[in-house]
Amino acid sequence: MEKLKQQIQILFAISSEEAEIFLSEFKRKELQKNEVFIAEGEICHVVGLIEKGLMVCVYNKDGEEIIDEFGFENGFITNYYSFLTQSPSQKEIRTLEPCIVHTITRQSLEKLGNQYPFIERMSRMMNEKLFLRAHDRIQSLLLESAQERYEKMLAQRPDLAQRIPQYMLASYLHVKPETISRIRRKISKHTLLT
Repeated sequence: MEKLKQQIQILFAISSEEAEIFLSEFKRKELQKNEVFIAEGEICHVVGLIEKGLMVCVYNKDGEEIIDEFGFENGFITNYYSFLTQSPSQKEIRTLEPCIVHTITRQSLEKLGNQYPFIERMSRMMNEKLFLRAHDRIQSLLLESAQERYEKMLAQRPDLAQRIPQYMLASYLHVKPETISRIRRKISKHTLLT
């Protein structure tokens, strides 16, 4: 939990004491591989902070899973749309590896926000970060080639290609698995020539 506290301090530019207050309402939870964190159809009432492990957010369209996002160590995970609107989740969030996640309920978060003004500022900063990340993802899908998206993903999360199967990587990048194979061969060939 100490590492998470330090990450929170850096991410939100808050003091050690403020990070302690923020984390005071979080509850530790251990999840096994392939365990559902937020089920499709349920209203999301929690925000998770991943200490260890990897999660995936997936939509189900006619039996096919479409990957929206991954959740990593030291990052928050939730269905933010469901959390804000209190409407049933249209996606499922589940673990890809055994996870340790610390969760806080909407009610506890609101209670903290009412008691401590800095929590409201943190909430605003998180909203801004989520908006910017969503904007970057949409822009990337609309304007960048499959190879550019793959290389950007590797630059941001070099470990991801080793932690997930190729078909999941392809779904996340909105390409066919064979496209990932082609891109990898092309990059490998280019690396050998340089």
